[in-house]
Order: sequence, then C-alpha cells, then structure tokens
Amino acid sequence: MTKFKILLINIIYNIILYLLQPILIIRIIWSIIKKNYYHNKWYERYGFYKDIKSNSIVLHAASVGETLSIVPLINILKNYYPSTSILITNITFSGKIIVNSYFNCVDNVYLPYDIKLFVNKFINYVKPKIFIIVETELWPNLIKILNKKNIPIILINARISNSSFRKYKIISDFMSNILNNINYVFAQSTLDSNRFKSLGITSNKLEVINNLKFDIHLTKNILIKSAKLRFKWSLYDRPILIASSTHPGEEILIIKAYKKLIHNFPNLLLIIAPRSIKRINELIYLMSRNNLSYTIFSKHIMPSKQHQVLLIDTIGDLLLLYGISDIAIIGGSLLSYGGHNPLEAIVHNIPVIVGQYTNNLHEIYHKLKKSNSIIIVNSLNSLIKEINNLLYNKAYYHYRICHTNLVLNKYRGSSKKIVQLIDKYVKKSYLPRNF
Repeated sequence: MTKFKILLINIIYNIILYLLQPILIIRIIWSIIKKNYYHNKWYERYGFYKDIKSNSIVLHAASVGETLSIVPLINILKNYYPSTSILITNITFSGKIIVNSYFNCVDNVYLPYDIKLFVNKFINYVKPKIFIIVETELWPNLIKILNKKNIPIILINARISNSSFRKYKIISDFMSNILNNINYVFAQSTLDSNRFKSLGITSNKLEVINNLKFDIHLTKNILIKSAKLRFKWSLYDRPILIASSTHPGEEILIIKAYKKLIHNFPNLLLIIAPRSIKRINELIYLMSRNNLSYTIFSKHIMPSKQHQVLLIDTIGDLLLLYGISDIAIIGGSLLSYGGHNPLEAIVHNIPVIVGQYTNNLHEIYHKLKKSNSIIIVNSLNSLIKEINNLLYNKAYYHYRICHTNLVLNKYRGSSKKIVQLIDKYVKKSYLPRNF
C-alpha cells in the first residue's frame, strides 16, 4: 500500500508540473515583451545552457537569503578546490544579482523546472561532482535523478518550517522516499533535525551545526566602500537609522517613530530598504502622504541635509548600507512576518533592534537573545524609547554593541565543517589544504 501511495503522489506531482507549463510559458513570453528578469535567460528553466563548465561542484540557492548564506562557503571551496569549477543555481532573478555582486569566477544559471526531461538535460550538461542544496529546496525529480546517476546530494543549513512540516507529514511516506535519496543533511537546529527524523531520514545521515549565516565576515572591499560612501555623502555629522527588509505596515510604524524622533534629532537620516523593491512606488506614496523629503538610491542623488529619508530600490546593497548606519531595525519582526536575518547588521557592530516576530530564524534569534546581542521591542513606544536612548546616551550605545560580534565569533565555523564532509565525496586530484 505504501508503494502504491508513493507512486500515486509522484504521478499527481508530475501531472501538476505539466499542467502548470502553459501558465509558466505565458509568464516567460510576458517577461520577454517587458524585458524584465527572465527575458534573456528563460531557456535555462528548460535545461538549455551556454558556456557552463562541467564536472562542477554545484550549489543550489533559491533566492537572496540562501545565496548570501553561502558566501563564506564559496570562498573556502574556491581555495580548497582551485582546479574545480563551481556552479551556483538559483530560481529567482534577485538570487542571480547576489551571485553577480559577491562572486568572481563561478558559473551561475537558473535551475530547470522539476520535470524529468529538463532535469536530465541539466545534469547531463553539467555533470556535477556533488550537488549541494541550501535550506529546503526539495525537488523530488531532481533528487531522484541525481541519486540514480550516483551523484552525491548534501542538504546544508537545512530547516523545515512549521507550515511545511505539517504538509510533509500528510505525505510522509513520499517525503521519506525522497529524503533517503540524500547522502547527508546538516540541520540548522535540533528541532529541524527531529523533523527530518520524523519524516523518515536515518540518524546516521543527520548532523546539527550552527547556521551558515553566522560565518558572515566583512571584506576590506566592503569596509572601504562603506567609508567612502559615508564620506562622499558628507554624512559624518548625521545619525543614520536603517530599517531593512521591511514589509507592508512596518514602514508606517517606522515613519511614526521617525516623526517623533526628529523633534529631538532633526538631522536624523532614515534609510528604508523594503524586502521587495517592487514596492518602491508604494513607499514613495507613503513619503508624500507624511510630508517627508526623500531621495532614491538608484538615482545616485546623494542625500542632502534637506532629505529626511533614503529609499533603497536595489538588491544586494544591504551589507554596504549597514556599514554607513548607526542603528538597524530588522524588518519582518515588527509585525507577524517572521523576521529576517540580523547578522549582516551585527557584523558591522551596530545596535540591532527587532520586534517580537522572529520565528522564521528561531535558532539564530534564540542565540542572539541568549547573548544579549539584540534589542527587542514590543510596541511603537518601546521602539521610540530605545532609539532615543541609543542616540542620547553614548554609554548605553556602547554597552549595546559590546555584545554583538562576540556572538558571531562563538558560532562561526559551519562552512569548514561542510567542506570537510564533502571532501569525502569529491574526487580530488590535488593535495588537501589547511583552511
């Protein structure tokens, strides 16, 4: 009966994929007409590629967050395997922008749709040495075909959200069948590890390690660019508050706080970087409605003393912008969106303020709360009070930042552990290096 259920779910899954193709093709045609993100690389979703090296180490990072998390790992892999090409696959255009911004000498393509014909073309073209999946991109056909071709599959920074776990439990036999095609899983937390076990993966394939995001570090290039930007904009005499990865409703709260704060700090500059840059017109409308003067980052018009707000409409510049900021508010946490990664701000050694809603990155926030590395607010008044205290009281400001980088030093090192494991699977033609 179990085999029949697995077969039936597999048939239904593949039928749905084929039924979706007309909609996806219409979307691609529309992107070609509009010349937006898919228009020049759409064919990669169907397994057609140009000038991609074979016998690569392949890492699949769906979008921005996953791609940013593997920056330290990619740097170690490039040093440890200098003769092996590295290919990063994405699903979103924003993920590809991050690859182009952060990496040199790596190939980058879209992962094909999870249809057997397209996946086979992709694998036969690329011939991966190993396939590394970041977080939870569990594409059944891809995983089965890789396993059938005896290509090792490693799942890193693996997590299963509450909602995904509930859905997977309904089809637990099917998920168990998929998961046991994977060679090894590095889970983000004990909770995630237990969920993988509950879905049928064996314990000898599981290990809990710290989140890859803790391995973030600042390059000289980022530090120099941040310093140059603040000098160029003549911002050394202005306190700067950045609100990053914000969602609808959160900007309204932040603007209300800002309008209170400027009574005491009239030269305070507010930077708003929305989670989705497609919302930039919505934010422009908010500025007009609240009588706030603003400039837009992509216009390359430096914020003058008359500008109160800088709106960010680009992808991949947050690490740079944290470098010119004095205080960070992490979006997605003020309202019930689940919170976003605070470590890019923490690595710059600035106070980081978050709301109560941090379940998306539970393990990271648990460690940050435990080490007193973040400021938690639960209302508009507490948000205003904390920013006031940080701007007024230098002793309090320095007290808050003294804990920040300590937490990174404590939990770094997962990238090295991953490389040590995959070394067992990658055929080497050179001596291992110390790293």
